Amino acid sequence: MEISKSRRKTRRQDGFALIEVMIAILILGVGLLGLAALMAQLTGTTSNSRYLGTQVMLASEKLEDLNRLQPGDAPLAAGGSLTADVAGYSDQVQVSSDNGTSITVAAGSAGASDTLQFGRRWVIESNPAGLPPGVIRITVLVGLLDGNAVSRANTFQTSMVRQ
Repeated sequence: MEISKSRRKTRRQDGFALIEVMIAILILGVGLLGLAALMAQLTGTTSNSRYLGTQVMLASEKLEDLNRLQPGDAPLAAGGSLTADVAGYSDQVQVSSDNGTSITVAAGSAGASDTLQFGRRWVIESNPAGLPPGVIRITVLVGLLDGNAVSRANTFQTSMVRQ
């Protein structure tokens, strides 16, 4: 029995075929597109986190200021609104974008170019339903002022027992 030893011509493969290059470019493009979308979302999330952190600080400041007052003080009287500015239950605060210092300003005053202006509104409820007597509930809404409108608003709430 004879074994046939036919020789095949072996082709040398130098480089890549055009289809392989096109598929590699397609995979790279999809990956870069996903990375670009992730970076855009990260930028938006960072901005929202910055505003939320500032809003938490401003709400805490207001809640601490009201908590220092004695029962019966005029600023702790029930009232206020979260939907409209009410005298004695709202203010505007400018926060420096450089060092984070905040100052309370008169409504409608213009801030420096490096400041963000936030509006605060609060509602004080004495003896709210469902809570024991002697409780004061304070709800604070803090929002970034965009022209005359409040945008990116968040609400914070606390309850204090006053005897």
